[in-house]
Amino acid sequence: MSNLPTHGRWTIVRVTGTVDDRRMPALRTRLADAVDVLPRVAVDLSGCRLTGTRWMSVLLEAARRAHDHGHLFAVVSPRPHATRLCLPVLARGGRLLLCESAEQLPGDAGTDLPPH
Repeated sequence: MSNLPTHGRWTIVRVTGTVDDRRMPALRTRLADAVDVLPRVAVDLSGCRLTGTRWMSVLLEAARRAHDHGHLFAVVSPRPHATRLCLPVLARGGRLLLCESAEQLPGDAGTDLPPH
């Protein structure tokens, strides 16, 4: 995990290429490994294309794991269709923290953390 890029106190997991059902297990494992040991993990979706709907459960699972460990989890730069259609529903009730860019991640530069 030490080779992942950071932004302030957040570790960034960048996802690139097309994320389909074939790549979903690898994404699930990578996010689980990160949120289990790192206190602040943001998954950057700006470089990927999401297909199907299974990716939503992967993000929710990672958010739940992070919360169970007392860690924070965020989704950065979701693609426009994901932002419009799915992620706002998942973000309700604090299940997912959504940010348009890494600069919007909470807890950096004096920004308060969101309530759990």
